[in-house]
Amino acid sequence: MTIRIRAASALALFATLGLISAGPAERVSAAVRRDVAARPPDALARTADEVAREVEQLRGWTFKRPVKKERVSLSHAHTEMRRILVEADKPDHRARVQAFLRVAGLIPPDCSLLDTSLEVLDQQVAGYYEPATRTLRLVDRPNPLPPFVERMVLSHELTHALDDQYVGLDGLLKSGDGSEDRAFVATALGEGSATSLMLQAMAAAQRSGRFSMMDLSQYVAEELQRASMLSQLPRYFSAMFGSYIAGTAFLARGDLATLLAQPDNRAVGEALLAARRSLPLSSEQILHPEKYWDAARRDDPVVIDDKAMTLWLSRPGRRILHRDTIGEFLTAILTEPHDSRRDLMSLQSPAAWTNAGASGWGGDRFFLLSNRGGARTLATTRDLQGVWVTTWDTPRDRDEFVAALAAGSPPPNSVTAPVGRQMAVVFIAIGEQERSALLRRLDLMPLTMKRDGRSWTQ
Repeated sequence: MTIRIRAASALALFATLGLISAGPAERVSAAVRRDVAARPPDALARTADEVAREVEQLRGWTFKRPVKKERVSLSHAHTEMRRILVEADKPDHRARVQAFLRVAGLIPPDCSLLDTSLEVLDQQVAGYYEPATRTLRLVDRPNPLPPFVERMVLSHELTHALDDQYVGLDGLLKSGDGSEDRAFVATALGEGSATSLMLQAMAAAQRSGRFSMMDLSQYVAEELQRASMLSQLPRYFSAMFGSYIAGTAFLARGDLATLLAQPDNRAVGEALLAARRSLPLSSEQILHPEKYWDAARRDDPVVIDDKAMTLWLSRPGRRILHRDTIGEFLTAILTEPHDSRRDLMSLQSPAAWTNAGASGWGGDRFFLLSNRGGARTLATTRDLQGVWVTTWDTPRDRDEFVAALAAGSPPPNSVTAPVGRQMAVVFIAIGEQERSALLRRLDLMPLTMKRDGRSWTQ
């Protein structure tokens, strides 16, 4: 995903609350707010040191070096987060990704990827960790964090800092092939690690009597008023919640019940190290952990031949501006109707982040095309076209995708064509005559596919 700042938010806390199961929610009391206001300036350092020791004990790892900690204003956080987002990507690549998402129907044609990402972070972030400067920052929001919530945010962010010292978060974020699908994998690993430890820290604090789940539910009740804005955004952004849930379940090897019963977070640390050594190759493996962890059921994605596809799509004057992989996670967004309602309570299970139209995904490749050149080509979708080549595990999976996409949220001005037994191609803003010509050419091509180290001709 594009939002790759390592952050704790109301969403992470809400995910944890749902997994543990809290009682009814009320508003945070005025006494709690007075307690927040009375905290001395050096309280952050003392509390962070206490939480760091708890994080070490739960994970079984030791910090190799101290973590810099700061308390910053919301306006300062806004400036810093914009800087981080801008520095994380080159402007020309961000423009191409934004154009791809627009043409694919994942964001509206006038949506700014950078501005909307920042809007989400402004609304949700309570703290964040920046790997480049090795700094943890807590954000002073107009509605201050109660002390018990601040400790949970610190446990989340300090886990990011600890993970950074052992697996290298910058390297993790830059791993893979640069596609949206592999970006989700990296985000899910990082957020799943931090969320799982925060969940266990919360359970330990509850058992010790330091706070009750009622306390947390009171805070989350208020924060959900702000979190509700996510339901108004394109689902590409609201789905950021999925990285917390799916990542936690993946690192628990699909067994959240066992994770919740464990006294520490060591198994998650071991899973994170294993996944870092051999990265999951798709969001499908994150959403279905058995397709990664179980050797007998391992399901690596089909690799579609970019060179062959380039030859297939080539014609005088046409340029391929961008290549990407959508993956099962984002395909699930496109195969849901625009008017279907998704409240946060319904999204606390990994199964909520896929559907029948997206499961059985085998692999895909999206090609952003244009017959015009120049920097302004990417400014609007007017001169852009797209071809989305998909493969599926079985003919039935392919047919379910085709039907679900038609009834769901397909890319604007698109036509989907089944190809062979297990492929489907989605043509976007491409006329009937050219579609027919491309399908005839594809039918004659010996298209090489790769999966699990094997090659075959489609």
